[in-house]
Amino acid sequence: MRFASFAVAVMAALAAIPGCATAQSPALEDVLRLRDIGDYRGGLAHAPDSAAVAFVERDMLLETDTYAHRLMLASTAPGGEVRELAQAGGFIMAAPGGRPSGAALDRAPDGTRLAFLAENGGAVELRWVAVASGVVTAVPSPGDTVNFAWLNDEELAFETMAARSELATRAEHAARLGYYADERLEPYHSLTPFPDAARFGFVARLSDGAVRAATDDERRAIASVSRRPAGAVAFAHRARVEARIAPVVAGDDAARPALALYAAGEAGARYRCPAPQCSGRMTDVAALSDGAIVFVRREGHGGALSAIYAWRPGDEEVRLVRREDEALYGCGADAHDRLICLQESPFQPRRLASISLETGQLEALYDPNPEWRRFEPTRIERLAVHDSFGNEAYAHLVYPANYRPGRRYPLVLVQYRSRGFLRGGVGGEYPVHVLAGRGYFVLSFDRPEWRDLDQQLSAEDLQIRTELDGSENAMKQSAIEALLAMVTERGLIDPRRVGVTGLSDGAETLYWAITRSNLFAAAVASSPPTDPLAWTLGAERFRATLRRMGTAGPWPDTPEPWRSWWRANTTALHADRIDA
Repeated sequence: MRFASFAVAVMAALAAIPGCATAQSPALEDVLRLRDIGDYRGGLAHAPDSAAVAFVERDMLLETDTYAHRLMLASTAPGGEVRELAQAGGFIMAAPGGRPSGAALDRAPDGTRLAFLAENGGAVELRWVAVASGVVTAVPSPGDTVNFAWLNDEELAFETMAARSELATRAEHAARLGYYADERLEPYHSLTPFPDAARFGFVARLSDGAVRAATDDERRAIASVSRRPAGAVAFAHRARVEARIAPVVAGDDAARPALALYAAGEAGARYRCPAPQCSGRMTDVAALSDGAIVFVRREGHGGALSAIYAWRPGDEEVRLVRREDEALYGCGADAHDRLICLQESPFQPRRLASISLETGQLEALYDPNPEWRRFEPTRIERLAVHDSFGNEAYAHLVYPANYRPGRRYPLVLVQYRSRGFLRGGVGGEYPVHVLAGRGYFVLSFDRPEWRDLDQQLSAEDLQIRTELDGSENAMKQSAIEALLAMVTERGLIDPRRVGVTGLSDGAETLYWAITRSNLFAAAVASSPPTDPLAWTLGAERFRATLRRMGTAGPWPDTPEPWRSWWRANTTALHADRIDA
């Protein structure tokens, strides 16, 4: 794997012009060396007594082109100890033995005794550590561990892939005798089939290390950890109060009902929070403190802000605790009316923090990147626009270092989410603060979302409708045009020197824009464009997904209107339009 070297090459090319970095601006290596804590879902394990949290910390080792992970334990008391419990090895693919997507597998710790996933010589092991002694024990398994869940204080349920030796034997056999071109073959990604995706369930007893096959109920317990839908989490409290963010039942016509906050008491009473803040864009973060339910929701224009609210079951209103331009992950309440979270903001990399539920004040408990403080904070504005369909969108405008009023600067557009620390857009591939230090304006764009149609149509129907009529891309394009017009009219940028970047959905927006406008002088994409080859070289399950949407593939086999869609969206057929 060459993650670090690829990142250095791409980002160095972007950061090389047009000026020199100042002493107060971060260099490319400073961004690459940032230590990450937690994962994209959160990744905090809260101790039952709320006195400590555990998380995994990751370093990128540029010299060896690898990653190093450590299991950490942090006291939640101000100024408390933070210590390393165990080494957790190197990088683990999101699908062990499967497609090399570049995404890391979540290895968040869990339980009173801490269990976690670790890499060992390319294998993915399940390990547990006794917090008091620090003794680490590996759970024996023939195959790579994919997921795990605590059944009780003495038993761990876990899923594995087939034995590594068996997978190696199959690969050797196929190399000699050939293989079937079945759904495991995806030439877009590899010229050899991916391993069988079958998983096997086991239960380990910690007292004696015995391992047995998991029952169906135990396998469902494992699956609930990874398949629990966002916005439908339940948190158990020592006072046995339960909070749940769940869909509101609104009749057969509600394609995707809104979410609402519920609470249940010991006597079986069930309360729904009636306040308007208890519905809508609530995140999957909730915590309980002394009978009050604390939850986080996204609000403000385009959902740019994170707001913390407290609600007592039975009350008609909620109390606002804090509202800031920040991202919060893995929050849980401690015994002192504080919320313990992973927190990050536009210029602040992720850290462990406590937030007073009385005052909303934030206090850093552990900052894995203290050296970042030496850099002078970049001037950042949050710009708000509407797309051509009336949906809200926003972007963070990051000013170039040593900005001089009256001068027009080049601009780089980074996509497609702009929440928390502005590392480099989705995928972290375009270093926002490094580019600003080199003399660019950077527009970190958070794409708009359908706010009315998503309540009227199912997710699949919404995708079909907005893909066919082009409105999905048109709404993003119109929001970008509005943002660029705003900074151009203010005399901040040179509209002839605007670059666009993008990964995944951001790349889709990029290809749409450079074949339908002349807004951009340069484009750097991290994902390939739409092309009929995706159908031919994709797996059968991919084609089955497209068939469910009503298409049987690219022309000449596809009936209208999808036949025209493929022609309109195949970038190679419109290369003559590209001036970037």
